[in-house]
Amino acid sequence: MRSAPLSADAVRLVRSASRLLGRELTFLQEFTGGQHATTLLATDGETEYVVRAFPAHDDSAVREAEILNRISALGDWVPRLIAVSDDLRDPVIVTSRVAGTAPYRELSPAVIATEMAAALVRIHALDGSGLRPTPAEPPHGHSALGLRAQREWDCLDMRDPVLTHSDFWCGNALWEAGGLAGVVDWSGARRGPRGVDMAWCRQDLVLLGSPEAAGLFLEEYERLLGRPISDIHAWDVQAAARAHDRVETWLPNYLGIGRTEMTSRILRQRLDAWNATL
Repeated sequence: MRSAPLSADAVRLVRSASRLLGRELTFLQEFTGGQHATTLLATDGETEYVVRAFPAHDDSAVREAEILNRISALGDWVPRLIAVSDDLRDPVIVTSRVAGTAPYRELSPAVIATEMAAALVRIHALDGSGLRPTPAEPPHGHSALGLRAQREWDCLDMRDPVLTHSDFWCGNALWEAGGLAGVVDWSGARRGPRGVDMAWCRQDLVLLGSPEAAGLFLEEYERLLGRPISDIHAWDVQAAARAHDRVETWLPNYLGIGRTEMTSRILRQRLDAWNATL
C-alpha cells in the first residue's frame, strides 16, 4: 500500500461507497498490487473501510460478498462484509480492513512459503460445495507448454475438491510482525482441487526468486495436511501454461506490493527457468 493522489476514479468510488453506506466517507489511501479492481481505504471518521470497485457489468462484487459470508469462520483473518451493491452498472463492495501490510522486501521467501502453506491448509478445510468449479477447461495457446498442459488435462486428479482461493499469491496475503495476518481478494474463489492454489503459490515463490521456497511450501503443506499431494507437478504444468503468455503483464502487481527490483525481463527469466524443470 502507498499514498496516492485522489484520482477521478477514487472520487467516484468514494461517492459510490458513501451512497451505499448512507454516510459520508473520506478517502485515505489507494491500494496497489492488483489490476482487476480499484481498491482504496476510506473512513467515516471512526472506522476504516476497504472499498473495491469492479468494471461495469462484472459480478465479482456480488460473488465476493457471497464468499465472505461463507468464510466468516476464519474471523479477523479475512475481510468482513459491510455492504455490497447489486447494481452491475456500478459494482462496489465495502468490507472491514484486515490488519497487516503487503509482504515487505525483508520478508524471506522461506517465511512466506511456510506461512502461506499453513494458511492454505486452513482455507482448504472450508466447505466449497455449491461454488463454481475450477479449472473449467485446460489452458489455451499453442506453446509447447500449453500443448503439454492440454494433453495432460485428462490425467489430473479432480477428486477431493475443496474451497480454492484461485489467486493465492503473496500479494493477496497481509503480513504483520513477520507472520501472515490475513488473506484478501476472494472474488475468484471456486471449488476445485488443492493443486490449483498450491501450484499458483509455488509459481509465485519462483517469481519472487526462490524455487527453494516453492519446495519448502510443498513440504510444509503436506506436513500439515498429513499426506502427500501426488499430482502437484501436473498442476505446476497447468499453472505454468496459464502464465506463459502473460507473465510480463504481472509486473505492475509486483511493483504495487513494493517489489521494485522486479522487471518484465526478470519475471520472464525466472518463469522460463522454472518451466524448464517441469
